Amino acid sequence: MKILAIDIGAGTEDVLLYDDSKKSVENCIKMVLPSPCNIFASQVKSATRLLKDLFVKGDTIGGGPFSHALKRHVEAGLRVFMTEQAAYTVRNSLEQVKEAGIEIVDESGPKDFVGETIVLEEVNINKIGDFLKGFGESFSDIEYVAVAVQDHGVFPEGMTNRQFRINKIKELLSENPKPEAFAFKEDEIPQCYPRMKSAVQACKRQLPNATVLLMDTSPDAILGCLLDPAVKGADPLLAVNVGNGHTMAAIISNGEITAVLEHHTRLLDPTKMEILLRDFAEGKLSNDQVFDDNGHGMFYLEDAPGFSCIKKVVVTGPNRNILADTDLDVHFATPGGDVMMSGTFGLVEATKRKFLKS
Repeated sequence: MKILAIDIGAGTEDVLLYDDSKKSVENCIKMVLPSPCNIFASQVKSATRLLKDLFVKGDTIGGGPFSHALKRHVEAGLRVFMTEQAAYTVRNSLEQVKEAGIEIVDESGPKDFVGETIVLEEVNINKIGDFLKGFGESFSDIEYVAVAVQDHGVFPEGMTNRQFRINKIKELLSENPKPEAFAFKEDEIPQCYPRMKSAVQACKRQLPNATVLLMDTSPDAILGCLLDPAVKGADPLLAVNVGNGHTMAAIISNGEITAVLEHHTRLLDPTKMEILLRDFAEGKLSNDQVFDDNGHGMFYLEDAPGFSCIKKVVVTGPNRNILADTDLDVHFATPGGDVMMSGTFGLVEATKRKFLKS
């Protein structure tokens, strides 16, 4: 089977063109590219320097640096117009987008607009395909496109996006404690996830004949960790993805996730990380503790095993070296022999589980 796996994080876009019919995983095409949100953020900053108003349309993408750049653009006294779909990039509440000084307009844009227009598209299959054509690679026979993005979801009034996200994670795992619970077929995506839905539209626009799978980032990396031969048979284990934006830890037993912790990486240093993980595995951590520290939260679906019972701590993510400076005995995951491909290999495995084992 031929799968195009794209893991879109806050810092990088990791790409794996998996083709088990023709080559080993070590010989599959792999790329680590700048995340689209950083590229679009640079365009905004350029417009700010040139004192030009902005009209932003296109897909819902990851905000991060792009959203911060838009806010600074408004603070500079310049105008930002966005279509509704594009505006969900900034916040999953359009009222909060408006409160930030951004004006919501229809697809035709503001009347008599003079300024820069930015068209958002983070699932850039055509660009990747055009590049790989020069190396004799065709996308015409791709069967599946698997994409990972982080979508906090459209949250109800009175609830923060952090609360909503951890609640939805718990809800999904309560129904199915397997890592692939975070993966959705193209027609299964809940209405509350506009970024995921937008990503499906982008995939079908560029590869209409391929079957699409969407998954949340971090869980795909957690699943990728489980594919490392060094963790086989380790039970229970603690898997940690230390991403550029978020850190997720999961206790896994018998292939099922029994507890989840999610925090913001920028708030974690080695000392704090070690304390959190030890308390997490001991059952001493509470959701309020993590949330009040500006993290997303945590929960247990089963009693914590105790840190001494954890057979292996397996770590991945671009900021994994935070764990190297702790006293924890950790294994850095290398599924398919590549430490930066945990997310994409997790996507490939989720695709197999969702479509071939159902």
